[in-house]
Amino acid sequence: MRPRLLISNDDGFDSPFLPPFAAAFAKLADIQIVVPAREHSWIGRAYSRHAELEIRKEELLGLNCQTLSGTPGDCVNIALAHLCKNPPDAVVSGLNIGQNVAMPLLWSSGTFSAAVEGAAWGIPAFAFSMRLDKMHYESCRLRHSPAPPELMSRLECASAHAASLVMDFLEKKTLKENELANVNYPSDFSEASPFVRSEPARAKLASLYSKNEHGKYVFSYKMGELSPSREYPSDVECLDRGFACCSIIKI
Repeated sequence: MRPRLLISNDDGFDSPFLPPFAAAFAKLADIQIVVPAREHSWIGRAYSRHAELEIRKEELLGLNCQTLSGTPGDCVNIALAHLCKNPPDAVVSGLNIGQNVAMPLLWSSGTFSAAVEGAAWGIPAFAFSMRLDKMHYESCRLRHSPAPPELMSRLECASAHAASLVMDFLEKKTLKENELANVNYPSDFSEASPFVRSEPARAKLASLYSKNEHGKYVFSYKMGELSPSREYPSDVECLDRGFACCSIIKI
């Protein structure tokens, strides 16, 4: 019997990463997709408390896909409570356009938070992200342009790896209750890339804003000072070395 998976993200329905990611999982599992109608990056575990949320069916590769006029947390919560006929075997979030690494920045990620929502329901949960070089990040993340051929091959490879990893984790019952797997792929990921166990880097929070020429503050992401890792290499260190990595996080 094929596993049942709920797939969400924070980049929204228009994410160029969603079709190849969903297609890879559809080969191995029965999937239900519930994603934000528009992008909700860097929103963490926000809920739309004072809004009336609307669900819409969308066409995506002939798969069961719906969008919600809310946050990633809203998507997973409403899907589990109202849209899934049966509880899924896992909640899968991603594939995010850009890395999701380091504490406390992980808690700002909508991708990570969608997985946290699943884990909080007692369901095995996974968050998948991919570091990109500046050119591809600006194209895919800021303009939601289709992935160029050189990136698409890496994206498809990462998506296939992610689907296989979830199947393996479910078969072996790797995740314990209230645990989630946070997985990051390097920008040049291939089948030959090492895949290792990691832990979230421990970073001191630094200023996330800079003042522009108009005297206003604008978001300007910078990683703070990193502390030495403990049991496993940090997720930041792994990506810097070209390794794909998985951190098991208990919520």
